[in-house]
Amino acid sequence: MTGHGVALSKTAKLSPGRLVALRILIAARESGRYARELAADACASASLDTRDAAFARRLALGVTGCSGCLDDALNSVLDDPRSLTADVRDALRIGAYELLYLGTSPQVVVSQGVELARMCAHGAAGLANAVLRRVAEGANAFLAAKDASEQHRAMVSCARRAGLPTWLVRRIVDSLGEERAQAMFACQLEPAPIAVQVNPLRSEAVEDALAADGARSLELPGAYTVDRVSELVRSNAFAHADAVASDYHAQLIAAAVTREGSCLEIGAGRGTKTFMMLAHAERRNLDHEHVALDLYEGKCQANAQRIECSGLGEIFTAAGDATDLDACLAAYDEQLGRTALFDTVFVDAPCSGTGTMRRHGEIPWRLTPQECDRDLPELQLELLREAARRVGAGGQLIYATCSVLRAENSQVVTQFLGSSEGEGFAPMPLSDALAAAGPAYSGAVEDIAAHEIPIGTFQSYPHQGGFDGHFCARFIRV
Repeated sequence: MTGHGVALSKTAKLSPGRLVALRILIAARESGRYARELAADACASASLDTRDAAFARRLALGVTGCSGCLDDALNSVLDDPRSLTADVRDALRIGAYELLYLGTSPQVVVSQGVELARMCAHGAAGLANAVLRRVAEGANAFLAAKDASEQHRAMVSCARRAGLPTWLVRRIVDSLGEERAQAMFACQLEPAPIAVQVNPLRSEAVEDALAADGARSLELPGAYTVDRVSELVRSNAFAHADAVASDYHAQLIAAAVTREGSCLEIGAGRGTKTFMMLAHAERRNLDHEHVALDLYEGKCQANAQRIECSGLGEIFTAAGDATDLDACLAAYDEQLGRTALFDTVFVDAPCSGTGTMRRHGEIPWRLTPQECDRDLPELQLELLREAARRVGAGGQLIYATCSVLRAENSQVVTQFLGSSEGEGFAPMPLSDALAAAGPAYSGAVEDIAAHEIPIGTFQSYPHQGGFDGHFCARFIRV
């Protein structure tokens, strides 16, 4: 039995980390959920120690992130790739990942891979032995793309070494340039650092959990990087809204766009940035009124529940398609007695997520060229133009993505500024928005400025400081 009721029994020969990694992969495939979401519970239910849990997580997330490349390697040595059951393929992917990307001893990989396959299907052990030996023998040739044409070999090899689709690697190189793209690819297979933002009303409540998880403070007030979140989870810090997990670069953006007055947050999701913005409003004693909008009612409810639990204030939530804000905000406008204009309109746009692929390994294998080249940029521009209509005099309009692709970032900004809606806006540095927050935020201002280009747009990359790739442009209505 596999999937949600995974009953793969541990054997003396099989490492617990590999076993749990397989359980995570099978459960993710069968449930349609993300491997990252399943990892913590799977490790806890198996009572893994810290080392084995980290290994299981590394394997599960690594296999997920490199799945297409792993399948290419496996298919190249299989007589009939279609003959593999899904469970056996997951087991072989683990072995191939260790051989190609972790440099694990072939002897260990073959031995462990045989045991994994044996547990998935009767008679699969012999197949696993032969397949993994062939992958080990051809690993260097596969990564060097010896099977590709000379014209495309360098790009295919680059993609395989990064564990990414070739078409996506081409677009990242086009957007970042060769040197910067190669630096990003070099860290693509490394685990992303973990950061949290603490509820300022609950700082003392999480002190012990933070210390146990190896917390180190960052330049932004309330921000910490941690080695793990096991104690924060065990103590219910996240469940009770004492803290949220969020990449540090995303935290910088949320802090910078927080200001006095009213805010419309578009694309709020379950409210991680909502929480952080209200946390910084609390720290700075700002009078802050917040409207959080998302396409999905369920996410709006989750956002409202977390904010209520946090004690950080109240928010108004609205569900709907943000390309038609009049429809989305009809109830709010009616409550206000007029068409609402805001001091801040924050468009946290749907995007490719290419700046966060280390955390979300499913991203590169679910994206399509059309989404990156046309569908997403067109939607992003439409959202930005619609949002501009709701910015009050002297107000700020914020556009943010977690993408590194030029088509979703600078090109959208250029098109917006050239549109009729963009004519009344001027780009301004993001760091300036936080400069007035006082000396407690001076280090965070420097962190933002370090990732700004001359016109003031913020663009971070995973290879610069370790945290994720984020983009943010700030405009002031003039």
